Amino acid sequence: MKKVRYILTAFFAVFAFMMALAAQAAPVYGNIGPPGVFFGTGNVNGNFWSNTSNGVEVGIRAKNRATLATIDGADGVYEVAQGLCNPVCSGGNKSKLNYEISVNTHAPNGMGAGTLDLTQVFVQLLVDIDPGLGVIWNPINVLANWADNEYWNGTSKRVGTLATYAPVAGEFVVQQSANTLFGNAGFFGILPGPGLYDFKLNVYDLTNRAKLLSSVQTQVQVVPEPGSLALFGLGAIGLFVSRRKTTSKDAFPAVSI
Repeated sequence: MKKVRYILTAFFAVFAFMMALAAQAAPVYGNIGPPGVFFGTGNVNGNFWSNTSNGVEVGIRAKNRATLATIDGADGVYEVAQGLCNPVCSGGNKSKLNYEISVNTHAPNGMGAGTLDLTQVFVQLLVDIDPGLGVIWNPINVLANWADNEYWNGTSKRVGTLATYAPVAGEFVVQQSANTLFGNAGFFGILPGPGLYDFKLNVYDLTNRAKLLSSVQTQVQVVPEPGSLALFGLGAIGLFVSRRKTTSKDAFPAVSI
């Protein structure tokens, strides 16, 4: 009987795992759903890689900071030039690469309408800081990392402040645009060099952090400036020959909320 119980337990565990995989819909490229893009001013929808499951839509895209234009990433890889966008960009130094994220826990499509608000979820952004073949994730707690997150409650938006950075009950959409040279954008204030970078956006149930509600991942290729193309080409050859791929366990990080 014990053997039968073990077999049945294993069967149901595998079945539950397969059902969880099935609940994660395939990512799509294009617009994010209502209320669309509301952060900042003059920003347009489109060019997002997004995914909707368990009523939670997650989206991420790259943007050219110098022109504020979205970048085509339909093949799964956005491409942007290396370096600073100054003096085109005013103020302090900024990278040419911005990434933008959106989370909607009341997504109207996918596996049914969501009912959670942002106070009931943990939003995790994983930023790959390894430009080579490997992936080294730097985790960011989205709802505690930026003071100026922009939130939506169904009728209006609210821009966070240092005193009110976290979501409040009833807010179910958060959006952010981050420049990769800023200290809290995951690259420790260091300008990303040429290479391939991964970005992954996860939303977990706050009461059960092992429960992944929705996830999406994309990549950005930072292309060297023309003067360094030849040198980069030689370096890339050595990189592919000698580099040992680094793997990273994509587990729930030990970060504070």
